[in-house]
Amino acid sequence: MGLDIEELEEMESDAGLGNGGLGRLAACFLDSMATLGLAAYGYGIRYDYGIFEQSIRDGWQVEEPDEWLRFGNPWEKGRPEYCYPVNFYGRVEDAGNGRRRWVDAHPVFAMPYDTPVPGYRNNTCNTLRLWSAKAPKSFDLGIFNMGDYINAVCARNHAENISRVLYPNDNFFVGKELRLRQEYFLVAATLQVIS
Repeated sequence: MGLDIEELEEMESDAGLGNGGLGRLAACFLDSMATLGLAAYGYGIRYDYGIFEQSIRDGWQVEEPDEWLRFGNPWEKGRPEYCYPVNFYGRVEDAGNGRRRWVDAHPVFAMPYDTPVPGYRNNTCNTLRLWSAKAPKSFDLGIFNMGDYINAVCARNHAENISRVLYPNDNFFVGKELRLRQEYFLVAATLQVIS
């Protein structure tokens, strides 16, 4: 075909999932387990914009979002048939008989995207499952028809911001809250699969 594999590798975007030591270690574990013939799953969040790209302009560091998914990801398969609800906020009330009920929650759906992680020279293929946050309702026509175009999609943005950016700025309360929501989202979605 006359193609240079190194040139092709340079053209492919890296998954925007972070590049810290723990992330690399987790990826190595998943790959090593497949090569050893051990079945395993790995779980994470499928960030729309991963680790930022940086450049220097006028002597200052400038951060830009890493749009690693702009052309899609040919290695993953979206699995909308396996969406799980993850509830946020609300309150707990007594339902009688010693039971409790979670009410007035704001649900977000966790949609999985599966990526195969094949072992070396064997038939074991493990799975990396990444969760993407999806709003239960993408658009409020009633609010839109009242002329409030921005708030018509506000609930969607609030829900989907969970998987929007890796490492949101947590110098402010909303950033701290978003990080906590990301952590809870990952755990709550994953526990529904493995329990």
